Amino acid sequence: RQAYPWLDRVLLVDAPEAVQHARLMQRDGIDAALADRMIAAQASRAQRLALADDVVVNDGRPEDLQVQVEQLHARYIAAAAE
Repeated sequence: RQAYPWLDRVLLVDAPEAVQHARLMQRDGIDAALADRMIAAQASRAQRLALADDVVVNDGRPEDLQVQVEQLHARYIAAAAE
């Protein structure tokens, strides 16, 4: 985090690699090998988690994600009001 002193908080929307892989293949119509290369070209999950202040886990249904986002949004609104 020291490399980003201008950031107050970092929010990570995270999903397990297997979920990322499956979603990439479905969304982009690509094969497993290309999905593997696309994931490998990004920062690792461990690197992203190490930078994050808040993590929203996006490994389920859209409704589950919505609940997490609404809760975090309320926390951010309260923090901004302080």
